[in-house]
Order: sequence, then structure tokens, then C-alpha cells
Amino acid sequence: MKKLSFIALLLLMVVGMTSCEGLFGGDENKIDESLIVGKWKTADGTYFEVYNSDGTGKYWNLNDDVTEEEASNFTWEFSILSNDRFIQYHENFSGSLVPQYCNILELTSTTFKYNNEGLRATYNLIRAN
Repeated sequence: MKKLSFIALLLLMVVGMTSCEGLFGGDENKIDESLIVGKWKTADGTYFEVYNSDGTGKYWNLNDDVTEEEASNFTWEFSILSNDRFIQYHENFSGSLVPQYCNILELTSTTFKYNNEGLRATYNLIRAN
């Protein structure tokens, strides 16, 4: 009887997750992942990030007298748990990859806003031409 109750509970959870958008929400939480690809900048045009479709990227800050040719590289990927999260992997001085977990707050064709949990920073970027 306990086994049957457990199976019934499992079935209810599966139906709940598939029928009423379950625990993970519905389409309103969907991010069009393809929109992240491209060149982004701050409104004042001093900080830049580039996300390539192959999972590579780079960033630079003109305020630090760093140009695009001198940019720091990173790799990136969307989280397998939720497409409103992504991870940037930065190489440290010893050559190890350091993950930076980021939450997408807004991603459209012209705006990209996210927070970086490790740095406790929020980035407000616009599409660069």
C-alpha cells in the first residue's frame, strides 16, 4: 500500500509540473538564449562584453585604459538548470578556471541586464553596433 501511495504521489507531481507549468514557471520565464550573442556596452560606452555563439567571449574597460585588442577572454554557457542563469569562466593567474554565476534580469534584442553573484555586481548593458 505504501508503494502504491508513493507512485500516486509521483504521478501527481509529474502531472502538476507538466500541466500547470509546475514548479519552474511558464513561458514568462523563458529567455531567448540566442539574444546574448553579440557585442554589449554600458550606456557611457566605457565597458564592453562580447558573447560569441561558440561559448567564447571577452571584456574590456576603456576607463582602465584597456582596448578591445587587449581584452580579457572568458568562456560562457547557460545553466542546465535554468535558462535565466549563465556562467562565465575566467582564467586566474594559476591557469585555473573560476566560474562566475550570473542571473539574467533582462535580455532583449537591445538590452542585457544581469547580476554576477560572486562579484555582487549588476551590469546594465545595451547592444553595441
